[in-house]
Amino acid sequence: MEPLLNRLDKNTYEKLMMNSFRKEYMKNTIVFSEGTPAEALYFIKSGTVRIYKGMGADKEITIFTRKENDCFGEIGIFSGTKYSNTAIVTQDAILYRITKAKAEELIKQDGSLGLHFTRWVAESLEASKAKIRDYIAFGSEAAIASVFIRYSNMYGIVTKKGIRITEPIRVRDISKHIGISRETVSRVVNKWKEQGIIINDNKFYLIKDINYFRKLLLCENCGVENCVL
Repeated sequence: MEPLLNRLDKNTYEKLMMNSFRKEYMKNTIVFSEGTPAEALYFIKSGTVRIYKGMGADKEITIFTRKENDCFGEIGIFSGTKYSNTAIVTQDAILYRITKAKAEELIKQDGSLGLHFTRWVAESLEASKAKIRDYIAFGSEAAIASVFIRYSNMYGIVTKKGIRITEPIRVRDISKHIGISRETVSRVVNKWKEQGIIINDNKFYLIKDINYFRKLLLCENCGVENCVL
């Protein structure tokens, strides 16, 4: 999905930045927590932010992962008075914070900005709906497969042997993404290795049979284009 700021013309982009406050965040810093007042929207100049929801008993499910030139905080800003998720910095970041009141004022003044926001939010909701479906509807194995598919869409390189993922995939990260125990993730991943569906060099994976994952998730019947984390 195209990041929000990449959709804007130069003047609109500069207007947003001029009305925002710049701040640097270190890795593992909480930007806002679920249930706190939704007071601002955030733009990512650099770095990575994970937006997740607590599921109780130390379980989490990832709603979005947002990167450079994208935005987050919209679920709280445009749909209620409190943030419904938690945002944590997963890679040192420079963020620009704009207050809810100022964001609403700029959107009222600029119809094209409002249209870009509407389209971006709609695409985000469609992608998150598909993600939650994959995580819940088809069982643990399919949920784990959906993470591998999304990694392949974001970081995959097609080779003669299969799809090579250029970013490391850790069991604990998969567990956090889908709210499934590490033990379950490890068991499924090891089964795939034994079956020759995937192979790995340390934390870097080669998917040899991507169609196995697609069949688990009925991908041929899915119309979602933004199948990413």
